[in-house]
Amino acid sequence: MSFESTVVSVGIIGQAVFFSRFLVQWLNSEKEKKSVIPVSFWYLSLAGSFILLAYAVIVKDPVFIAGQSAGFIIYLRNLYFIAAERGVKKSVFTYFSASFVIIYLTAASALAWFAPSFRQERETAHLLMLYLLGLSGQFFFFLRFFVQWICTEKLRRSVVPAAFWYFSLVGSVLLLAYSVLVDDIVFTVGQIVGIFIYLRNIYFIYKERSSVIA
Repeated sequence: MSFESTVVSVGIIGQAVFFSRFLVQWLNSEKEKKSVIPVSFWYLSLAGSFILLAYAVIVKDPVFIAGQSAGFIIYLRNLYFIAAERGVKKSVFTYFSASFVIIYLTAASALAWFAPSFRQERETAHLLMLYLLGLSGQFFFFLRFFVQWICTEKLRRSVVPAAFWYFSLVGSVLLLAYSVLVDDIVFTVGQIVGIFIYLRNIYFIYKERSSVIA
């Protein structure tokens, strides 16, 4: 198997883990007949984010490096609140989280330094437009977690407001366009799956609000 095929396989595994978080969330939402977020969602999000960050670093894609880097910070913060609710000491959680992040980023950076580049070279102007599109998508992805983070900090527990899913949908559509244009099969598949899940959660929220009004 070539190096490129191995890297793509790692990216697909990362997307599979990311998909599994929404599969778990979807099954729980279908069971409860409303949009809910189980604890496993955050653990799977963290695992998938680390794998995809490694992939993004190796292929040297600044758009997805930025997105995955911001993502795992939010996932850790949500897990911190969940751990606090379960009586885990802050110092213990911080120590293990910091140790894991440092070791992981060191290994990923070393691998990226020695990894050969296999992305297609593009003209500067064309590349700038692509990055602008991709970063716009990541901006909306960041907004979803910014809103979620504010709500979580305010209530001091992990919560997901409805705006999270709307921002996710807009960001995913933009990132899907970017992924297709840069010929990245890993993130193209991920965004297609994500759009379906976001729409399903928006449906549950709409249905729940309609029931309350009725």
